[in-house]
Amino acid sequence: MRMKKKVGLLLGMGLIVWVVMSLSSIVFAQKELVVSSSQQRIDYANGILFYEGKVKATWEDLLLLSDEMEVYLTKDNDLKEIIAKGNVSITQGNKKRQATGQMATYTGEDNKLIIQGNAHYHDELGNDLLAEKITVWIGMEKLEAEGTPVQATYALGSLREEEEVGSQGEKSQ
Repeated sequence: MRMKKKVGLLLGMGLIVWVVMSLSSIVFAQKELVVSSSQQRIDYANGILFYEGKVKATWEDLLLLSDEMEVYLTKDNDLKEIIAKGNVSITQGNKKRQATGQMATYTGEDNKLIIQGNAHYHDELGNDLLAEKITVWIGMEKLEAEGTPVQATYALGSLREEEEVGSQGEKSQ
């Protein structure tokens, strides 16, 4: 009789743990878009959020600043697209990358950022890019610049020198 109670208790506890773990994975899968602005309007029926005046938004490791912003959601309430207009500034925190322009479009499906209108991009390596339009594929470490002229300044050799210094230090230890 005691054995049946112990087995039943263990099965019950196992079921509770499984349910809690399942629910926690759903909660942890959610991502937050945090936006502050002077004014905002929400169209729940169409999944569109409008923001005006000193807009500041954070999405994953991106910080977006602009005069106006529109956020489009999918039917499943996931982020589809962010369109920022006017004095746009974007900072990718973990990579220390910065971009500015007159308009920026971020698409959630392909994790792509398009900066337009006097677009400027600067990264953690010291590379600098000026163009009319710059497309950055965030997860792929890839970008493309368009417009006439495209002006690029690359910090060559600095990464190699840092690697050599680091590897020499490791050898001497």
